[in-house]
Amino acid sequence: MPLTRRSLLGLLSTSTFFLTAKGAMAAGTALMQDKPRLEFPQGVASGDPQQDAVMLWTRALPAVDDIPGDAVRIPVLLQVSATEDFAQVLLQNEVHTSADSDYTLRAYVDGLQPDRHYYYRFLGGSGSSSRIGRTRTAPAPDQDRPVKLAFASCQSYEDAFYGSWARMLEDDKAATEQERIQFVLHLGDFIYERSWHTRTDGSPHSRKVPPFPDGVNRKENRYAVSLADYRHLYLTYLSDPHLQEARARWPFICTWDDHEFSNDNFQSYSTYGGEPHLDPQRKQDANQAWFEYIPCLLGELQGQPAHDFRRQPLVGEKATRNQAAVDSLRIYRHLKWGRNLDIMLTDSRSYRSPPCLPKGFAESVGLPLNTVQLIEIADAGNTYNDGNPPATLPVGDGPIPNPARDRPPGSLLGLEQRDWLLQSMSSSQARWKLWGNALPLFPMRVDLSALPFSSFQDSILQIDAWAGYPYEVSYLMQYLQQQEVTGVVSLSGDHHMHGAGTVSHSASDPKAAPVCVDFTVAGISSSSLFEELALIAERGHPDFQPIVYSQSSDGLTPVWNMSMLDGVLAAYTYTKSGMETLARWLGPNKSNPGLKYVDTAANGYGLASFDAGELRVQMVTMEDSRSDFTGAPAVRHIAHFTLPKWQPGEQPELLGPEFDGGAPFPFTPPSV
Repeated sequence: MPLTRRSLLGLLSTSTFFLTAKGAMAAGTALMQDKPRLEFPQGVASGDPQQDAVMLWTRALPAVDDIPGDAVRIPVLLQVSATEDFAQVLLQNEVHTSADSDYTLRAYVDGLQPDRHYYYRFLGGSGSSSRIGRTRTAPAPDQDRPVKLAFASCQSYEDAFYGSWARMLEDDKAATEQERIQFVLHLGDFIYERSWHTRTDGSPHSRKVPPFPDGVNRKENRYAVSLADYRHLYLTYLSDPHLQEARARWPFICTWDDHEFSNDNFQSYSTYGGEPHLDPQRKQDANQAWFEYIPCLLGELQGQPAHDFRRQPLVGEKATRNQAAVDSLRIYRHLKWGRNLDIMLTDSRSYRSPPCLPKGFAESVGLPLNTVQLIEIADAGNTYNDGNPPATLPVGDGPIPNPARDRPPGSLLGLEQRDWLLQSMSSSQARWKLWGNALPLFPMRVDLSALPFSSFQDSILQIDAWAGYPYEVSYLMQYLQQQEVTGVVSLSGDHHMHGAGTVSHSASDPKAAPVCVDFTVAGISSSSLFEELALIAERGHPDFQPIVYSQSSDGLTPVWNMSMLDGVLAAYTYTKSGMETLARWLGPNKSNPGLKYVDTAANGYGLASFDAGELRVQMVTMEDSRSDFTGAPAVRHIAHFTLPKWQPGEQPELLGPEFDGGAPFPFTPPSV
């Protein structure tokens, strides 16, 4: 079984023993004499640094010809050093793994010094060794240490190669020590449980996930259904050399989104078909695989809700089985990084309410998209209109009963997690409160009401993210505003686009003051939002096309960016006239207040630097990585933002974007 508790790995103290580099390897080889020879095909990793501790990880696979016939527990020797050459080994201890954990191994090392780099490796018999990993500890709570982190999301193995990781690694190696990344915040979709046979446009993928051990194979795709299948995905994704190197170079702090289990899931329900399907066994298997392959601190955190994987019996009524699967692993947690940063990581899938409107509802009542009004009514439930919700919904030719009239308002976090998040933020003494939030907070509204001679209403592109839970967004923002909690920054992913903006308690209230700031990051490799929308418009919705893209001899222009920032009338005008200055004069999109930036055609990552006075963010957009490469692919452009620290009674003021290397449409210099 994996190590999940304090494992008596030793303390850095006057009693710690030291070995020279030559002596360390010799001593390790001697200790592992007659032990199985090991391979480490998925590399090494570390996670969730504390001021005095970190979780170390590897997968130690016995070589086929060295597995003892009666072996259950496989011995592995862990060494930790303050230097990469292992000139002095600070810790050497035998740990174990087994087939029960797919030969993954989690080793919690404490007694370390704050704000230090450490190096580690794992040894097996016959001189076998893992690669050397580098990790670090967090600064002490009173240490005024600038923080630089990378944030990333959505790394489909099949859609592209990992040029984003390669670029990040190369740039970090060339940087000065003060400018280097201290840790990576991964915001979910580390794997994709579904594997499509081709891209959406019918072209072949960049590379293929090998056949699942058990998975379901359908005409359009195949998907994971068992523990073996989810393990298979992590093994495949971690075969990539650039992802391996990133995990070996930096500690990762991770949460999950939906694809670690099932697309657009809630609790232990999958939503592939028309009706949600209870999948508790699959959810529990997905949880176990995540726990095995993602090094993090859960049960080691004292006084926090997080806990390690606990396989549960899945018996009884639906609600009982659902709850048991959800309870098998709890990952929301609070980490600290010196005086400047507290990190709150949330789980946006396991405790959420079902969607406020069923799949296909808009189409069933003749709407292009779900309207803002419908979502607000359905999500607020019995609290809408001060507790007087309408009996019917204001849509369609005839009365449609309001299905939410008697139910409580929706919640994306669940009440217990929501209270924990707000308490963590309001009690934090750090200058900045970083919310590791898998889903964007700003709503991405489509201001269809701006189209002349139409009866359309402002609508929302999709309701799986926070846009489908406006009641809880309002609740969170009002609490933070009333408690005068400042320095709250959300870093989010999921939408396959770069974006930045301020967030208030209501996007519908023009007088609502901004409370926090959200930066959402594009996918490392997953197909961009614009690409998906362009295909939808091209194939089945020609009336939608002018607000999504315009076409010329130079290719497609992502007019959807303009729809989000300046509104659909501006986007339509640009597509028909080509005059960007005239189009932008028609903006901004008043239904998206606070939205400062979108790059919906992007792949890439984000960089965030926090100090006592300000936050600086870079949204890095990469050149295409669909073909394999030798050197790291180039950067297409970088959007820079500055957010000064604000005080109680003040509002956040997001400055930017400013650009390096060009800019996405419509931030390019305007045409005539």
